[in-house]
Amino acid sequence: MKVSRDGRSLVPYTLAGGSALVAVSIALAAAPMGGPSYTAAQATAGAQVYTANCAACHGAALQGVSAPALSGTAFLNKWADGSKQLADLHALISQQMPLTKPGSLSATQYLNVTAYILSKNGYTAGSTALSASTLKVALAKPTASTAASSAGAAPTAAAGSLPRVLGTAKAASTTAPTDAELLKPDANDWPMYNGSFDGQRYSALNQITTDNASKLMVKCVYQLGEVGAFQVGPVVYQGKMYITTAHGTTALNADTCNKVWQSTYTPKGPEPFNTNRGVALYGGKLFRGTTDGHLIALDAKTGATLWDTWVADSTKGYFLSAAPAAANGLVYMGEAGADWGANGHIYAFDANTGKRVWTFNVIPTGTEPGADTWQKGAEHGGGSLWTTLTLDTASNQLFVSIGNPAPDLNGGMRPGANLYTDSVVVLNGKTGKLDWYAQQIAHDTHDWDTAASPVLYEAGGKKIMTVANKGGWIYFYDRATQKMFAKEETTTHLNADKAVSLTGRRDCPGTLGGVEWNGPALDPSAGLLYVNSVDWCATYKIGETRYVDGSFYFGGTGTFDPAKDGRGWVRAYDAATGKPAWQKKMPTPMISGITPTAGGVLFTGDQNGDFYALNSKDGATLYKFRTGGAIGGGIITYGVNGQQYVAVASGNASRSIWSTTGAATIFVFTVPKE
Repeated sequence: MKVSRDGRSLVPYTLAGGSALVAVSIALAAAPMGGPSYTAAQATAGAQVYTANCAACHGAALQGVSAPALSGTAFLNKWADGSKQLADLHALISQQMPLTKPGSLSATQYLNVTAYILSKNGYTAGSTALSASTLKVALAKPTASTAASSAGAAPTAAAGSLPRVLGTAKAASTTAPTDAELLKPDANDWPMYNGSFDGQRYSALNQITTDNASKLMVKCVYQLGEVGAFQVGPVVYQGKMYITTAHGTTALNADTCNKVWQSTYTPKGPEPFNTNRGVALYGGKLFRGTTDGHLIALDAKTGATLWDTWVADSTKGYFLSAAPAAANGLVYMGEAGADWGANGHIYAFDANTGKRVWTFNVIPTGTEPGADTWQKGAEHGGGSLWTTLTLDTASNQLFVSIGNPAPDLNGGMRPGANLYTDSVVVLNGKTGKLDWYAQQIAHDTHDWDTAASPVLYEAGGKKIMTVANKGGWIYFYDRATQKMFAKEETTTHLNADKAVSLTGRRDCPGTLGGVEWNGPALDPSAGLLYVNSVDWCATYKIGETRYVDGSFYFGGTGTFDPAKDGRGWVRAYDAATGKPAWQKKMPTPMISGITPTAGGVLFTGDQNGDFYALNSKDGATLYKFRTGGAIGGGIITYGVNGQQYVAVASGNASRSIWSTTGAATIFVFTVPKE
């Protein structure tokens, strides 16, 4: 799937997120070792270029905001290990930046901004100017910073050594919530990403109704002090709310927004993608992934780190952005990184120790079932986990949505159906063995991941699984027969049945169309399913395809239509038959969570920053509030001391692809007692 890491034109692509990315897509060649040459005048001029064109995403101090840091340990570990040339860094900058207008600066400006980045990483200016002829030098860490850098250098992962626990696991100070509590959550809690294991996102609370929703008002606000991707699905348990950013985890009082504690994770390696979508809460612990490929457990009461498992090597493009799931003594999690050519896995870890219990290989090889669907290309076949997992607690089956194959657009590199990409795999929760699967798109060439979680329910005498994908469809399956019985559109389709063009062609949806990481929600009382979607096309073109460790492996380009032309939908479907019930066209692409309630109110939000309360019967707007930041995360409802609240994650800043702004902020709404 593409990094919505912010957007691009020449940039080969976009993911389910929203912030700018940096990566190399050219072959690397060895070069003589030596220090890069540039002048102080170039660095000074480059600072002005950087401020005008780069700082909004990468930070005024190159610290990374909605895009990766361009200075510090992680940057040097990635670029200055001796295997890459300065020419590689310059090529990426000059060919792919700025994201909104790649290649639009002059040759001198690109050389100057490269010099500025060198100056901010400890390289010393000299008398020889940086030029096209002096770029072909292998980068080593600057002498002055070698000692400091080595102390924080990423640990080395030997082949086959991961996942592994770092250090000794500690016990949590509390033991709640238990399996029994999570099996039947209290209506006042929202204890996991989608509210319940079945992914339905339905709340039985009914204080906020179609009659009084117009009286909603802001109860409190919490600002996290960060700018960048903010896609968290908040979790609430017994009056405490838990939220995450790329590095931070925060506990709040859910009715007052007062901070209880805050914990900050320091990455140990490169960070391919700076976002995080939330935690799993279980047994007194919070479990979350990290931008450098770790899974950590925090004490839910204090925020202290209890264990740290290094799951995957981020130098290969791996990261953990999804919200885990936890039950029966296990934590379920998988990596992302398909767009870097990293093969995905689904894991179960011991909740108390962090030790791996089982692994499911998303890309099958050898004698594994499905291996014959890869005639070649399986060694870098992709398959990411982008969001949380769904659990059928009765059968102990884990339903997992798997993303696109790699390279994303160049299907000629990977003939075959490419299992288990663009699929839902159903695994035995205890052993990790495959029970069955449903592939939504065989041999995807448009980056149309199955990214959002499936929802499980019973209707019309059937046990049903419903899932929606970026390809612009919602699928209904009978779990008894494992067969699809309905399929309906969620967005516009154009040339959707054709492979990506060699010369360039406008196809719909684009790589960030359809349904992103927040999937369908069920109102069992109304018998309706609701889903948000993106209506936005792109011009696709197959391009150079070359695998390089830790770099984009996209196989072409996807140039979006102008951001102002992007729209979205809120749609309702009959849960038993899949037939469309109603639809509401929205002014922006719709990527936030959607939450139906027993009060007949449907909560959601858009990228203008508007929080909506809709009538779940027909989509009529009952209430709207401008939060000041794009809404790309979860919207949940819960109760504290007899009062119903709604929490909205606002401020998903993406200055390029989505053209959105804002700072990470939690808004809490309620209808005041009369």
